[in-house]
Amino acid sequence: MDSSIASFFAEVTPWHWFGIGLVLLIAEISTGTTYLLWPAVAAWLTALLLLLFPLGLPFQLFAFGVATIGLTVSGRRYLKGKWLKGGDKELNDRGKMLIGTSGVAAVAFEHGVGRVRLGDTEWRAESDDAIGAGDAVSILAVDGATLKVVRRA
Repeated sequence: MDSSIASFFAEVTPWHWFGIGLVLLIAEISTGTTYLLWPAVAAWLTALLLLLFPLGLPFQLFAFGVATIGLTVSGRRYLKGKWLKGGDKELNDRGKMLIGTSGVAAVAFEHGVGRVRLGDTEWRAESDDAIGAGDAVSILAVDGATLKVVRRA
């Protein structure tokens, strides 16, 4: 059994590396994290290297490892500012996403308190302006489930 495993690894061809790269790329597409993109590219680079030079398995694995580490470090550094927008603090905060949007007063505000319709939802709102039912408003801030609004001109 050991000889069959050894003979399999002794006959690693560039097509094996292209296949490994393809499997890693398919896994990357399903996750979308870019973590598997770099090993996929490294596998293809190893295949190209193997096409150019007849290398033994230890050198192939070394080339694959070095390429994976190098591509991962440089790729993450390059893409972080381009496509990987990490730390978008407003992504899951619906309230902060509402700031700057417009709505319509559902009722006339009494003592600075009323309700504002945004799409199909009504929100409790507060304002220092005199706002009547149907007036257009802009959201300035969000405090919990209460909108701070101003009347739009």
